[in-house]
Amino acid sequence: MDQPTNGNASRDLITLGEYLWTRIKQIGVSTIFGVPGDFNLELLDDIYKVPSLSFIGSSNELNAAYSADGYGRVKEGVPGVFVTTHGVGEMSAINGVLGSLCERVRVIHVVGQTSRPLQEKNMMIHHSIGNEADGKAPDHSMYSRMSKEARVDQAMLWDLENAPEEIDRVIRECIIQSAPVYIFLPLDLSQEKVSKSLLENPIDLSIHVDEKAQDAAVTAILDALSAAQSPSLFVDSLAHKYGARQETRALAKKLQIPAYSAGMGKGILDETEPYFVGMYSGHSISEKWVGAAMDSSDCTITIGSVNADTNTGFFSRKFNENIEINPTNVVVKGKKFEGTFIKPLIAALTERLSSVKVKVTEPAKKPEHPLPVDHESKNITQSWIWDQFEKFVQPGDVLLAETGTSGFGIVYSKLPKDVRFSTQTYYGSIGWATPAALGTDVALKELHEETGAPRGRTILFTGDGSMQLTMQEIGTMVTYGLKPILVVLNNQGYTIERVIHGARQPYNDINIAKYEYMLPFFGHANPEKCYRKVKTKEEFAAKVLGDEELKDPKEVQVIELVLDAFDVPWRLAKILAQRGPAQVEKLTRAGFVGPGKVGVGDR
Repeated sequence: MDQPTNGNASRDLITLGEYLWTRIKQIGVSTIFGVPGDFNLELLDDIYKVPSLSFIGSSNELNAAYSADGYGRVKEGVPGVFVTTHGVGEMSAINGVLGSLCERVRVIHVVGQTSRPLQEKNMMIHHSIGNEADGKAPDHSMYSRMSKEARVDQAMLWDLENAPEEIDRVIRECIIQSAPVYIFLPLDLSQEKVSKSLLENPIDLSIHVDEKAQDAAVTAILDALSAAQSPSLFVDSLAHKYGARQETRALAKKLQIPAYSAGMGKGILDETEPYFVGMYSGHSISEKWVGAAMDSSDCTITIGSVNADTNTGFFSRKFNENIEINPTNVVVKGKKFEGTFIKPLIAALTERLSSVKVKVTEPAKKPEHPLPVDHESKNITQSWIWDQFEKFVQPGDVLLAETGTSGFGIVYSKLPKDVRFSTQTYYGSIGWATPAALGTDVALKELHEETGAPRGRTILFTGDGSMQLTMQEIGTMVTYGLKPILVVLNNQGYTIERVIHGARQPYNDINIAKYEYMLPFFGHANPEKCYRKVKTKEEFAAKVLGDEELKDPKEVQVIELVLDAFDVPWRLAKILAQRGPAQVEKLTRAGFVGPGKVGVGDR
């Protein structure tokens, strides 16, 4: 690479590390998560050379990956970024990256590698595997091969000449493909110099669309819609993951036909609109009236579907005729249109809607349900609590639901306008949600500071078992002045696992933590004021709904909800009831509040 030779040479050159972080800042990232290690320390120094770019030190690499995932879900179009060190660091993070790949979240994992001379000589450097005495000298690149299946692309930087181009290329792939990428940067290479002028040309993030295919696909969709007698709209998470949330909302508003959300797609549609029917998660989980309403539609536009078992009611989702708008193709009546892209296609479809007449039917209305048998309980229960949170959530909030009973409960609560929702329904790695809440709150803070958007609240719903996997990150929240609301379901263990198998087995028990000591342990300045333990409905009304501090929190807040270990949300109970009378009887004998007890058949 040509080097400047004039007197301004020092100002015209920057390290490759500074080039990398500046490029990342240019695409909208303002915070890097990660864990320092001796093969990334100088690379971390370069972060502080980039104006308005910050570093948050995570408690461990897995949590850093989870935090980047939460950040990338909320700061739309902008990836979450985290940095680890060679071997031990990058391997610790791989489960978090796999979750981002599974759920198509934009994440960039930067790995500080051993220097090139050490790699070339296969030196026995710490964090490496291999022993010369056994004739197996370390191969420093083995870790990058291990993580190959966790990413859609990578930049294995080695030559200074093409390193900037490779950085730009892989950042583009992360954004266009909406999935994780890796950047492997040897420590010595990170400090070599490149021309600062390379930063003047922005990374090309344009989407290459086959206009002819897009036009044909839109025409086919309009023809199918105009022929339908009772069309409907169904929205899932890939609409958001590929940056088409606003376009999808605009389409729904213009169509005005009955609209449904998948569990993973919750929060994309405005649930306060009259055309919004509700959550459709397949016939085996959804309320009967929702399933019947979907059955009455003769043509459904599905946008960004994820057809996983946990998102389809264990494959019980049914559409009479399906127009599929997928991230990079469209299928209409069995005909596939390749070369499209979801975001511009939906915009083009919305623009051309006025050219056809679409029949609009009255959306189904939620009927009154019988009260559950435990409705007179003075203590909070799963059948009662989730409807109460509808009164707690405010416009602008972001909700995170952990895998488990909290996910089954809150996902069916009706949300106010402009509320977003994050869950890891498909990959389902318990412990994800707490660090993801950290990343979410960082993203909300940045959006407020950078765009003037209202500073919504981050509200985490998690079980006690899941929280204990990754609760170290609460200390990070305190350290960096974040202010999420952490709702912890204390039901004495893995209730979701008890339902599946081993209801009374000790492997589904966990340590019964004293959550009142959690905030003081992590150095919270006002732990007593910011912790609430709730057992009864009366306490919930006073300590949660009636607490002004929770409406606009200034620091980390904890709400501990004490629930019975064998109490489950009614939708989970409905799944259990479908296993047959013998299974229901088994669970009832075990003590579960749910199967056969909460009016499952009436829903």
